[in-house]
Amino acid sequence: MSDSIVARRYAQALYQEGAAANKADQIDEGMQSLQESLDASRELDQFFRSPVISREKKEAVIGSLFDGKVDPLIVRLMRMLVQKGREDILPGVVRQYGELRDERLGLVEATVKTAMPMEYDETESLRKALEARTGKKVRLKIEVDRALLGGVVVRIGDRVYDGSARHQLSTLRDQFEERAYLSN
Repeated sequence: MSDSIVARRYAQALYQEGAAANKADQIDEGMQSLQESLDASRELDQFFRSPVISREKKEAVIGSLFDGKVDPLIVRLMRMLVQKGREDILPGVVRQYGELRDERLGLVEATVKTAMPMEYDETESLRKALEARTGKKVRLKIEVDRALLGGVVVRIGDRVYDGSARHQLSTLRDQFEERAYLSN
């Protein structure tokens, strides 16, 4: 079974247990905190993935870093992963949990590439347009890509909306070539 499927199952179990205990918000906050910790510290991510570090050391680190700071259900999950030798999938569990939370909230993430930083009103206008198009709340992740000539490229899941100047010029060129071919 692939690690992503196993990670999804652990995330679903945590999600269901949190919901049954009426702790969905606390679990959401704790998992967000854990995600931020893993994102902020490459060493922490590698620590959990390392097969060389003993289980006892990993459990001690979990206790010192997360006991009292995140919900006990999360700490229990982390310790269980260590005990089963599956701590290497912790980042995947956190990511899968985030996807489950987003599904529950009707939220999608849109990655937006622009040639230059966007102003607040432009960002909000784009968010509203994407929310109208998807029928869901949209969380924007904006990246500046100087290689773009202008416009934006938006990715939501596996769907790409390419409004870049390069794409528009390419489409225009194709249309001219097609018309030239048809008129000959």
